[in-house]
Order: sequence, then structure tokens, then C-alpha cells
Amino acid sequence: MEFDTFTKQEALAALFAAWQPARTAETVGVEECVGRVCASRLSSVLAHPVVRASCMDGIAVASSAFDDGRPDLAAFRLGEDYVRADTGDDFDDRFDAVVRIEDVTFLEGGGIALPDGLEIRAGMNVEPSGRSLAPGDFLMAAGWRIRPEDPASLVRGGITEVPVVARPRVAFIPTGSELVPAGTVPGRGQQVDCNSTFARHVLAAYGAEPVLYPIVRDKEADLEAALDTALAETDIVLVNGGSSKGEEDLNATLVRQRGEVVCHGVLAAPGRPTLLGVIDGRPVVVVPGPMVGCCYVFDWCIARIVAHALGIEPEQHRRVQAVLTGDLNCPQSLEFWNRLDLRRTEDGFEAEPLSLGRGDGLYRIGVTSGQYINRIDEQPHKAGEELTVDLLCDPGCL
Repeated sequence: MEFDTFTKQEALAALFAAWQPARTAETVGVEECVGRVCASRLSSVLAHPVVRASCMDGIAVASSAFDDGRPDLAAFRLGEDYVRADTGDDFDDRFDAVVRIEDVTFLEGGGIALPDGLEIRAGMNVEPSGRSLAPGDFLMAAGWRIRPEDPASLVRGGITEVPVVARPRVAFIPTGSELVPAGTVPGRGQQVDCNSTFARHVLAAYGAEPVLYPIVRDKEADLEAALDTALAETDIVLVNGGSSKGEEDLNATLVRQRGEVVCHGVLAAPGRPTLLGVIDGRPVVVVPGPMVGCCYVFDWCIARIVAHALGIEPEQHRRVQAVLTGDLNCPQSLEFWNRLDLRRTEDGFEAEPLSLGRGDGLYRIGVTSGQYINRIDEQPHKAGEELTVDLLCDPGCL
């Protein structure tokens, strides 16, 4: 069995041409909407201020009292000729102008004094109704990924129920007779299923609803039954393991028998044997079993599949300039996932390339701080070169 020679971009394009997600909307309370994708345009139903309000701390007066010159301010009385009006306050409709508090002197006899030449005009220092926000004003567009600061704006506009795109339910099926559940001490020939834990949290961060299935042994009937269950219960199916050419790599054959394979093998590593297919209108991805390959496939492939299901662009990694502390060998036939240890220096960042060996890149994926994906035909990079790399952690910890 020969692998296809698709690039990552070609593989995803082929999948998206064969699968069009059926997006549905649901309504959630404004307190539960952060991280969700807005399903339709939202506009304010309220006005702010409701009537009109003072723009600053001061006193509200009637401008008509000043039409024929300055009245006897010493005879002004609180509640009759003026009222206090602090910033944002509504005030009695008899008054239509606000004098800032810094210009007001309160006299011992109860009156007030104002600076000579101060002009009192209708509407002075008064915010009209709807100036900050009016009914119909735009609040949020469809496709907006709702941020932590957005619900306050929605509430201000009178929105407490938010239409959002339903999260795609994504199945993750770990396969392999050698796997044991997390928390088990592995014996000879066994491996802990760490990919399920990885998938649970990463899928949720992408905006999906992860549906984790128990470990399936390398038996065709068991694998087929697990696939049937996932196809019936979820929108996207990820089968972990069994994508390559080994004796027990049955999942690629199973997908080929049950549906359409749009790509088997990509010019990207680790994880080159990735298979993308469609069964019964649902995308099925056979993700390589080794953790390093699984992680890379999630980064370039699964993140984009979930984003496509939600109708958004995937979030991009922050990038920084870093100086290599060692040589970076770029396999020129593949887009390769180079993991880096980033360290802050007085001049910026330096990046130490990590290998796939024990105690290095392969076993420290979860704490790797940077990555560099080389292009096909890209020349190797030498120590001392400066590269633009993806930052995978908070720079404050470096």
C-alpha cells in the first residue's frame, strides 16, 4: 500500500470538498456564551442613557433661567432652582443643562455662585438618550468567537440569551491491543492511553464537544462496532491508531471499505500515515497512534476540521523571533514539526531544537514551548540563525 502524496493543504481541501458540515444553532444564556461562536447578528434592544444623563459631576439647571442675563444666583435653592447631577445621573426634567462642579461655589446662605462669563446653554454637558447605545446598534456579528469581555456589552444592550453555533460532537476512539487506561501501571508490551486525555482537553479548547470512547482492541469486529456507534452519536469521528501498514493497522482498511477515502498519507511528519475520509456524510480521520504524530495532526488538521464545522478560522499561534542554539535539520520532502525549547534572553529569545529521543522532544510534547514547521524543499538552518517560530506558552514563564 503506497501513501498518497498530498500536502497538508491539499488533504484538507479534498476533505472539505467532500464534506459540507450542517451547522445548527442553539441558544445559551449570556453567562455561558464565552468561547462559543455567535450564530447571528446581534443588535441592542436598549438605549443608554435611557432618557438623558449628566456627562460629569455637577449641578443641573434650567437654561431658560439665563435667557435674559444671569439671574440672582444667591437666591437659588437646591431642589427648586437646581439639583445635583453626578456623572451618569438622570435628573429632573425641569432642568436641561449641567454646570461642572468645579465651576460651582456653594454659598453659606444656600445660594450658588458661578464664574463670570460662564455661558449656560441648553444641553450643556448633557448626554442625550441613546448617545452611548441606541436600539438597533450593532453588537456582534455572526461567526464571532465570543471573548470574556463580550457578555458585558451584550447585557448592556439588553441581550441575555445568545444564539450560538452548536458545538460539533467529536468522537475520539483509542485503538490498540497494547493500550491500557490512564492510571494503570503498564506491564510488559503495554502503553498508557495518554492520547485520550490530550484529545479531551484540546478538542474542548478548539470549541468542540469531545466524546471519548473506551479503548478498542485490534479486532475487526470490535473496531467496526465502535465506528458504527460513533457515526450514530457524533458529527466528526477520530480513530486513533491503525493508520499505517502494520499487521494490526486495520482502521485504514475499515474506512476504505465503509466510505470514501479522500487522502491516505500526507507530506507532513510526524504522523504521515494520516487518513481522511467520509462515511455517511461524516468526516472520519484515522490519526496515527504515537503521541508525537497525534499531536501534530491535531495542530494542522483537527483544529481546522473543527473550525470548518463551526464556520470560523482556527486560532493562530503567536509568533516570535528566536535565535537557534543548534542546527535545525529540515527534511526537504516533508513539512516537519520541529519542537523547540525557547528561552528569553536580553535581546529576545533563543531556541534549542529538540530531537525525537528519550527525555527530549518526543516525551515532553506537553511542555514544549515553541515549534517550527519547515516547508517542503526548505534548506536546513544553522545555529545562530534567527527564525520566526510559534510560541506555545505564556512568554512570562520563559
